[in-house]
Amino acid sequence: MISEFPLLVFTTLAGLTAGSYTMSAIFPVGQEGKRAWLFPLVCGLLLAAGLVGLPMHLEHPERMLIALSNPGAMIAQEAYWSIGFGVILAADFIVSKVKGKSPRALRVVGAVAGLGLMCVMANAYFVSNAVAPWAAWQTFPLFIVGDLAMGAALCGLMEKPLFEKGSFFGAAVALDALFAVAAGLEAAYFAGLGLDVVPFIVALVVAAVGGIAGTVLARRGKPTATSMATLAFACVLVGVVIARYAFYAAGSM
Repeated sequence: MISEFPLLVFTTLAGLTAGSYTMSAIFPVGQEGKRAWLFPLVCGLLLAAGLVGLPMHLEHPERMLIALSNPGAMIAQEAYWSIGFGVILAADFIVSKVKGKSPRALRVVGAVAGLGLMCVMANAYFVSNAVAPWAAWQTFPLFIVGDLAMGAALCGLMEKPLFEKGSFFGAAVALDALFAVAAGLEAAYFAGLGLDVVPFIVALVVAAVGGIAGTVLARRGKPTATSMATLAFACVLVGVVIARYAFYAAGSM
């Protein structure tokens, strides 16, 4: 197992949460049913699970409090943004539970916080000059586009009628394709450094082929929208995880 495994858990789950919430500001999730609180609850739980990985990255998790006292540290910035984002998710859950609907303004504020968190997480590796495979502009699309692609897939899974909307369908397919491009760009960069690129190729194929196929079939409802939405989400998630595992593995060399 790679030494950065806790960071893989954190960036994947926190990125999934941020991407989902950002997409939900454009394509509302859970606003028409009686369980409007479910989406912010799921996002909150995913973020909380991801945050466990942040202190576990340190050799001594108890030193996280010391890290938080240094605003310039990237791990502290990730924690600050995550906490702020978490507060918004908690507020959305409470309001949705009480009123049965989430205010659009709250989702927009949450989307801004989510985008900020995605950028901070990507930047944490971009500024890691000691690790050449990380300190490249390709890091930003690999992480941010991956987060949004996962987010769109989760939104579709939780709100399957979204697939019937041409705008959401187009966005989901485009994000899957863009993630494949991002993984391809990362592969080209890694190849230039003499590093293994096979995982990135596998990741782009799984996310692009599986994700897009699942999205198309979910729109058609064949065999069922639920099964195909699940397939799309699983493929995009697996593709992102494979790419990020290879990314982190390069830092362990």
